[in-house]
Amino acid sequence: MQISSEPGGLPQKAIDGSTSSFFSPETCTLTKPERTPWWYVNLLEPYMVQLVRLDFGKACCGKNKPATIVVRVGNNRPDLGTNPICNRFTGFIDEGKPLFLPCNPPMPGAFVSVHMETASGSTQLSICEAFVYTDQALPIERCPQFRDQPPGSTATYNGKCYIFYNRQPMNLRDALGFCRSRGGTLIDESNPALQGFVSWELWRRHRSDSQSQYWMGAVRDAHNKNNWKWLNGDDQTVSFWSLPSSGSETTSINGGDCARFDGSKGWLWSDTNCNAPLNFICQHQPTACGRPEQPPNSTMIAENFNVGTAVEYSCDEGHLLIGPSTRTCLGTGFYNEFPPAGKPH
Repeated sequence: MQISSEPGGLPQKAIDGSTSSFFSPETCTLTKPERTPWWYVNLLEPYMVQLVRLDFGKACCGKNKPATIVVRVGNNRPDLGTNPICNRFTGFIDEGKPLFLPCNPPMPGAFVSVHMETASGSTQLSICEAFVYTDQALPIERCPQFRDQPPGSTATYNGKCYIFYNRQPMNLRDALGFCRSRGGTLIDESNPALQGFVSWELWRRHRSDSQSQYWMGAVRDAHNKNNWKWLNGDDQTVSFWSLPSSGSETTSINGGDCARFDGSKGWLWSDTNCNAPLNFICQHQPTACGRPEQPPNSTMIAENFNVGTAVEYSCDEGHLLIGPSTRTCLGTGFYNEFPPAGKPH
């Protein structure tokens, strides 16, 4: 929803899985001129919102005239502007440029709203895509660890581990082989929240280097050049390709049958020569769940705390076990049951 809409500038275009590096009526929202325009998305149920990324369409608000963007998260009617503030940005809004607004700390809510404030009268709010990043916090300690990985290179999202390699660029085949040799793969899936997470991680790692490039695990369909497939064989159903820029592109890696996260396009996707040497991200499942809490007055037995291992509980004499006697470490890095309790009897 948004306060108003110009013809074609419907609010759902901000969450349709497509974006642009410049204003396009095919993929960007556009309100009518308003004093304080707003837009919001309904997540349908409360989530812990950690980050909101906004890709703006039209610039605002004239030469040397900054605007204020306020992101609110909560469960009240978002058009009233009463939900708690996740973050506030005051500065220049440029066409096609992404803005990352983390909620620190993460904030719960079913509604995420964007409000624009200016000192120059009425203005229009245009969003080409909004990414809302929510997370079930997976401790990094549950991820694979390798001696030669760069310090601080691991991040987690939605039960998976991501290791960012930027010291030894490789072509696609070698990067994929490197990840597979360590039990992982290149990123081979996509959705708006995952794209928001990846682009945030890449942005914060390369704030002073917008030309960095990273492989993703996608290739052009050999039987249909207009179609793209993940390396696991699945068709791409949600994509975040950057539309062609208004100027000519002459970089040596553009054009090809492979795909990359493109730092020069706000970490949207670009097609790529498969033999180009690029950085890459290995995606892994967690390897362990960590030592679980041990209830008072109980005994806990486990060979280890790795994925697939069962933890057994028993109560001390004079106590009764309330809850499961066995918990199993799942591939998500979390146990399948809540811990039991030992009650006197």
